[in-house]
Amino acid sequence: MEENNLENAQALFQEGVKYLQQENYEISEQKFIESLKLAPGRLSIIHNLISIYINTNQKNKLNNILNRFENLGNEKEILYGKAFLYYFNNDFLNSIKICKKIVNYGQFKDTIQDLLASNFKKQKDFLSSLKIYKKKLNENKNYLVFYNIGLLFSELGRTRIAKYYFDKCNEIKKNDYTNLHSLALCKLKLKDLKNGFLLYENRWKKTDSPKIKFQHIRSPNSISEIKDKKILIWDEQGLGDTLQFSRFIIDLSKYTKQITFVVNLKLSQILSDLNQNILVKTYENINLENFDYQIPLCSIPKYLNIKNIENINFYRLQINTGFENKIFLDNKKLNIGLAWSGNKNYFLDSYRSIPFKYFKNILKFQNINFFKLSKDTSIEEKKEYDLYPNLINLGDRSLIEVSEYINNLDLVISSDTSIIHLAGILNKKSILLLNYNSDWRWFDDNDKTIWYPSVNIIKQEKFDSWDEVFVKLENKIKSLNLDKKKASKDSPF
Repeated sequence: MEENNLENAQALFQEGVKYLQQENYEISEQKFIESLKLAPGRLSIIHNLISIYINTNQKNKLNNILNRFENLGNEKEILYGKAFLYYFNNDFLNSIKICKKIVNYGQFKDTIQDLLASNFKKQKDFLSSLKIYKKKLNENKNYLVFYNIGLLFSELGRTRIAKYYFDKCNEIKKNDYTNLHSLALCKLKLKDLKNGFLLYENRWKKTDSPKIKFQHIRSPNSISEIKDKKILIWDEQGLGDTLQFSRFIIDLSKYTKQITFVVNLKLSQILSDLNQNILVKTYENINLENFDYQIPLCSIPKYLNIKNIENINFYRLQINTGFENKIFLDNKKLNIGLAWSGNKNYFLDSYRSIPFKYFKNILKFQNINFFKLSKDTSIEEKKEYDLYPNLINLGDRSLIEVSEYINNLDLVISSDTSIIHLAGILNKKSILLLNYNSDWRWFDDNDKTIWYPSVNIIKQEKFDSWDEVFVKLENKIKSLNLDKKKASKDSPF
């Protein structure tokens, strides 16, 4: 009986391996679980289950199987799983400790080296990460190694070097959509907009891509097809992206007079007066009948054949909110809006969001009222800024109400969040505090942006360093404050 069990376990194991090689993780998992029932504690089976949970990012299942076989804690297969679990839980130091124990073990060597490099990168120890990748590159001119080095330099803000490695990837492996998407972002940042926007279409073909909405409605092959047709445009990314790219819908409306723009509910009222030829709807109230074509918002530049920054137009947004009469600002003081944090789920958020501590000095300025415009603040941080009576929290207000406040403020200061796009599209005088490894849309411009004429940029001069940014910011606020005091003193009222 035991012999039969082992034979059946082996057969199920081989089936599991076959499906694993096909990346059919669901069936592969089932086969390995059945095999493990017949051969409890078999390390090869456990290791493959661990690999599935790592590849599919199933942290809970990974944790469960490691707890189940805790008695095998010193086995390399278990340590392999623990290294990844620590990494998934952002415990990079413990992940590194385990990686170093098994990094030379043949079966795991390649994967663990990559994990070790990723751990170092997460800790912003880029030199240690690069050393690992360079060593791997000397051993094997592998596509994945080139790609990881490209990502590393991209994260460092070294766009030209990153592009070199992504180009190398493309030479080795044509039509890898993940790499082509990364290459697109490099080209866009280097202002090669024509090729950048063409390559940007690969964002839909990556393995981790979201599904294209409204797939039952076809996309046009060229802009010549849309004349006198009913076009559905839909927002595909964040609030800031939607505000930034909305200008292209106005440009597109010159080719057809029947455009419906579907947006997030938060933006529907803000964008309702975008253009008289553009009907703004929400996903809740859109009727999908009788559209001839659909276009994702960020694909419009491709149709418009945007080649360079000279092709980018600015349209000021006028908003009628009805809140204006409810807003009372002390006009004897400077009224400044602040936004320091964005979407915490964005993988590079730690670079673009700014710790609150950096704002403490400017909050001590006299003759200024500050207004917090951003959301997503931790409880600990809220306790900190609650100590400043001249900082009024508007983070719980609707975006349309915040936009009216922005209209009435003297200045908006923001990190790279949707708030800077909102202030920019309203043509409000603003300062963008920008990280060194900034998003492609800001290019490598130092103090101005082609997207919004009213926005000035103070960019990090060194990687991940906000100190010099806030020295410059404080000097700017001092000069504005003095001007306000002088104007108040000279006033006849």
